[in-house]
Order: sequence, then C-alpha cells, then structure tokens
Amino acid sequence: MTDNAKTKLPNSHRWVIFSIICLIYFFVYFHRVSTSVIAADILKAFDTNAVALGFMSSMYFYLYALEQPFVGYFTDKLGARRVMAYCTLIAAAGCFLFALAPGIGWASAGRALIGIGVGGVYVPAIKAFSQWFRNNEFATMLGLLAVVGNLGAIIATTPLAWAASEWGWRGSFNFIGVVSLVLALAALFLMKDFPETGKNIREESSFPVEKDHSLSIPFYKHLASRQFWILAVTFLGVYGITITFQGLWATPYLMALLKTDQITASKLNMLIPAGFIVGSPLFGLLADRVFQSKVRAINLLLVMLTVSWAGIVFGMHLGVLWIMFFLFLMGIAAGGFINLLWAQVKEITPFPVLGTYSGLLNVAPFLGVAIFQVLTGSLLGRAKLVNGAYLPGAYESSFVFCFIVSCACLVLSFFIKKQKLQTA
Repeated sequence: MTDNAKTKLPNSHRWVIFSIICLIYFFVYFHRVSTSVIAADILKAFDTNAVALGFMSSMYFYLYALEQPFVGYFTDKLGARRVMAYCTLIAAAGCFLFALAPGIGWASAGRALIGIGVGGVYVPAIKAFSQWFRNNEFATMLGLLAVVGNLGAIIATTPLAWAASEWGWRGSFNFIGVVSLVLALAALFLMKDFPETGKNIREESSFPVEKDHSLSIPFYKHLASRQFWILAVTFLGVYGITITFQGLWATPYLMALLKTDQITASKLNMLIPAGFIVGSPLFGLLADRVFQSKVRAINLLLVMLTVSWAGIVFGMHLGVLWIMFFLFLMGIAAGGFINLLWAQVKEITPFPVLGTYSGLLNVAPFLGVAIFQVLTGSLLGRAKLVNGAYLPGAYESSFVFCFIVSCACLVLSFFIKKQKLQTA
C-alpha cells in the first residue's frame, strides 16, 4: 500500500499499535539488564555462586539470539500481531516461573522463557511500523522505540532496586508477569493486522530495486565474507562486554566498592543507559554533519569505550564523580557505536541482501553477552564470597579481561572497509 493510501487509514489505530508495541518493548530492555540489580538477592536466595548466576543471566541472550531467524519467518507467515502477542505470553510465563523458582536451575529456565518471549518483539515491530507508517516516518518510529527500550533499562536499575527492597525480587517479577500478560492480551485483541492488498512491498520502497539477480545468494555466502566477520566480532565484543557489565556486575561491584546500598549503586548504574540515550542520536547527527566517514566515527567511539574500561580497571579509586564519568562515557560510546554500525551496514550492503545480512549479523551481539556473562562469571567465581557478596578486588580479573576485549575491538575497527560488500 502506498503512502497516499496509508493516509486514508484511521490514524488513531496506528498510534494504538505504536503504543502497545512500545509498552511491550520497554520490557525487552528491562529484562536485558535487570539481573544486575537483584544479583546479590539471587546469590543469597539460592546459595549459589557467580558462575551459576552468570549462566542463569546468559540464558536470555542465548535464546534471544538463536530464535531470530524463526521470528522473522513466523512474522511473515502469521503477522506481527500474533507473533508479538504469543511471544509476550511466553515472556509472562517466564516471569512467573522465575519468581516462583525454588532453585537456580528453575530460575535459569524462567530466564530462558523470558529470552524466548522478548526475542519475538523487535522484528515484528519493524514489520508493523513498515506497514502502518509512511516511509518518511519509519526511522522516527524506530528511534522512538529505542528511546523507550532504554527507558526500560533505566527502570531496571533504581526503580527495580526499590521495588525489590519493598516487595522482594519475587514479588516484583510476579507483578511484571501480570503486566506482561495484560500486554500480550492487548496485542492479541486490540491490535489489528494491516489490510493485505497483494501489492509487493518492494514496489513501494524508497530504495532502488537491484536488477542483478546474482545478489540473491544463499545465506552462507555472507559467512565467507571477511568484512562480515570483522563487523560481527567487533559487535559481539562491544555489546557483549558493555551489557555484561551493565546488566550483571555493575551494581554489585559498585555496592562493594563504595560500601553502599543497592539503590544508591543502581542510581550510578543508571548512567550507562542514560549514556545510550544520549550517544545514539548525538553521534548519528555528528556522523551526518561533522564526520566525513562513519568508519572514522566508529574508531573514535571505540577509543572512548576503551578509555571508559581503562577508567573502570584503573581509575575507580578517584572518586564518585570520576566513576559517574566513566559509566556515562561507556553508555555514550556503546550507544553511538551501535547506531553507526547499523548505518555503516546499510551503506555498504546491497539492498536486496540487506535483510539477510542484518539478520545474520544481529545474532552476534546477543551471543556476545551470553558468552561474556559466563566467562566473567567464571573469572569472578574463583574468588570467595564474603557475607554473601564479592569484595571489590574479586572483580579485577573480569574487568581487565573486558578492557582487553575493548582494545581488540578497537584494533579490529580499523579493518572495517567503506566499499560495498562483495556478495559473490
């Protein structure tokens, strides 16, 4: 359906769709980082260690990453509304199982269900927005969706810490399960499927349609591309170490370092998603207006990220203001990097294979978080718990490891090419 035809549809309903999708997507980011705030509570509740906690938290990311090709397939077959509703029901079931878990094994199963559930939101959202909004509105809608998601990450810090202190972490996740159930039903019964016209969406795209049929190649051809692996490994490393820190270790580490309570530490952790919200649009604007090359901007952002990790490893004794600076800088650098990486992929990838290439690449960041949560948990697990928590020095080996990964990603970024990808 053309943009002119879309304007004839009831505008009110597309905003109903947008609102429901945003409310559901809020919890995608919320669950992504929520473990950090309640990490100490889980360690005590299940009498477990950092290795088991890292494995439990990583289940979200393993399942999220592995299901992405299937989510895309079923979104095309069943429609965005049904996939989003059914997956949100699964996420609600995961919340209830997590809240009622008698041990770390059941908690891991609940976390896995949450990962499966929230993994079925973003791809259907993209399809719904492409159907219900005009071409010149699509990027704006995705940008607003990203802001809502990061607000979910912020709520998963201090507000969740407060809720856990008032109602307990189990009561908090039972409540989230109820909210998720309501949102699933809202998606199923209040959202409408877009009217099918039988017209090929490619005919209405603002992008030129390539005539070269050689671009329609098997997916495994992308895996033979050196540029694919440079981008994938860099994305895996940057996102993996950032979300592992933000979503799992930042709050308990700050509690131990500053000898403060959970709520105060979570307020500091909130600076990372705040940096994401600032960095993503800011460096998108700078890349368009100031930098001549997105690759050079990516290099600069990874220098900033490496500086933030150097600060975490070597400079956390400098005081609270420096701690706040390093955390905010990490968020700005990571948020800007993610935005510019996808912009770079769009520029260098032929349009007919952009979806396939992006889908394969999007597995990397979530596998990165899953891998690094387990690895850092293993390094941390070599230390001993003292009164149910780890001392600040116990985190040193994990954070040095993340600093080394950041340095490696910076080096890799200088091998990112500006020219079109070779697909044959």
